[in-house]
Amino acid sequence: MSLAFWNPITIFGGFDDHGVPATLTHPKDSAMRHFSPRFEVTENDKMFRMAVDVPGMKPDNLKIELEDYGRIMHVSGDRKVKTDTSQDEYRFQKHFKLGRNLDTSKITAHLADGVLVLTAPKKEVLTPAKRLITIVQGEAPALLDEDDEKKTSEMET
Repeated sequence: MSLAFWNPITIFGGFDDHGVPATLTHPKDSAMRHFSPRFEVTENDKMFRMAVDVPGMKPDNLKIELEDYGRIMHVSGDRKVKTDTSQDEYRFQKHFKLGRNLDTSKITAHLADGVLVLTAPKKEVLTPAKRLITIVQGEAPALLDEDDEKKTSEMET
């Protein structure tokens, strides 16, 4: 038995991402190609490391952004390849969900030999401290309303 994958995009053959035939959006001598770079994730107790293959890319052609309080990382890039008869443009965009145990404020990025290496230290895991809370007999303090807060702050000044 052979396994075949269905690609819903193939029913729209000849159309780019916007539903317009590619011949109307790109000159005949150029082409826009999307690619998905390979990546490798490694980690240990102290550090997270991700290596992304981006052959032919320069730092000016790459963009790394964090959003959602540093929990989502977007890595994107593009490059142009000129041949004798055409000019091809390659683009990629990858999204990575980062763990809460990473210190995303200290992410570093290094590019060498077509490999973008992103590293981030892990947050120090503290053991939960025990604390004994004393119990006081009597009525609990009432919640303050906004008017009570204003009166209290006026009395203190």
